[in-house]
Amino acid sequence: MFYYSHENYSHQNSTFSKSYFKIKTTTFYSMIVKEGKVAIEVPDNHLKKAHFYNPRMELARDLTILVLIASQKKDFVACDALAATGIRGIRIAKETQAKHVVVNDANDDIIPLIKKNVLLNNLTNVEVTNKDANILLFENVKKFDYADIDPFGTPVFYLEAAAKALRNEGIVGITATDTACLSGTYPLVALRKYGVKSFKTDFFKELGLRILIKSIAQAFAKHDAAFIPLISYAFEHYYRVFGRIEEGKRVASENLRKNLGYVAYCKKCLNRSISKEVTCKCDVCGARLINIGPVWTGEIEDYRFVKKAEDVLPSLDWLKTSEEIKKLLSFLENESKVSLYYDVHKVCKVYGMNVPSFEVVIKKLRDAGYSVFRTHFCRTGIKTNANLKTFLNALECTKRLNSFTEARDISPDYD
Repeated sequence: MFYYSHENYSHQNSTFSKSYFKIKTTTFYSMIVKEGKVAIEVPDNHLKKAHFYNPRMELARDLTILVLIASQKKDFVACDALAATGIRGIRIAKETQAKHVVVNDANDDIIPLIKKNVLLNNLTNVEVTNKDANILLFENVKKFDYADIDPFGTPVFYLEAAAKALRNEGIVGITATDTACLSGTYPLVALRKYGVKSFKTDFFKELGLRILIKSIAQAFAKHDAAFIPLISYAFEHYYRVFGRIEEGKRVASENLRKNLGYVAYCKKCLNRSISKEVTCKCDVCGARLINIGPVWTGEIEDYRFVKKAEDVLPSLDWLKTSEEIKKLLSFLENESKVSLYYDVHKVCKVYGMNVPSFEVVIKKLRDAGYSVFRTHFCRTGIKTNANLKTFLNALECTKRLNSFTEARDISPDYD
């Protein structure tokens, strides 16, 4: 069974030569690394924020290439707004049919290295700029067919600028690394940044992604554009979302009306549901529900686009992470069919029972006519459209549920 974790993902960059360069008065030793079809120079201390290059993000960059090729964009204009060493923008210029790529970073110290990397790859379709990302995007209204926002921490500060800079039917790739905030560890921080007071649930990775997508959709709607998710996933320390833009006041309003709602969660019995309105009482155990929202309650993947990406992937034989991407896409095919996974280990712990065979549980649910899938969010997770009682029956937890319900305390139970 495939699951993304630090232990089972290895990076295989090749080191070709050693050299050194200077930034202001400091000398940095550097190395040439190869990724995709490009070779770039990165400092030995490339994990420092001033000149950041993270080899573990190669999967995200490979997916960017796949998304752009699968979208069949030709002669398009792209922007890597927070470029650091320039690796993503340079790869877009080299590996896709981009006509022009703007590679930008606000740190003037890193610009010579970006320009050096452009020359190293003999690229003539790259423009290197040195501006604040928001200024760059606001200066280029409806100029880009693709924009990439990959900041340290939250992307919320750049969303409206990205909305202004993208053309109709454009695509945006957005990363968030403030996963603790989004997943419910810091609810008030999430409220401040994303407008949602989150809560730590057993499906926290999916909830965090839905909060992020909600914020993106609202930011774009302010500028009369609908944000439609194409591929969304959680991996290690970050969330990543690719989405298509469709302009129009009516479509933007309808997108929010249709896809925003609330997650009602019972921390006592682990019941959960999605609705348009706030729900007060758990229909399983009677406890008071925690309502989280508004969040994105619509599809987080575009099934047809995921299938298109799967079809295209074998032709991109230069992508080192193609096997990992293939496994990820196989999960994403089903992610939108059902919302809010169950962490089987968490459920069994709450109900005081041993963990059953996943294969047996899945077979029971499928034989009963329910949809059920494994999920990329959690190695012990299962997604199903069965309600909690039916799911517990498949786990053989029904006796425990009965005693749990009979002894319930229906006094307020809300943090």
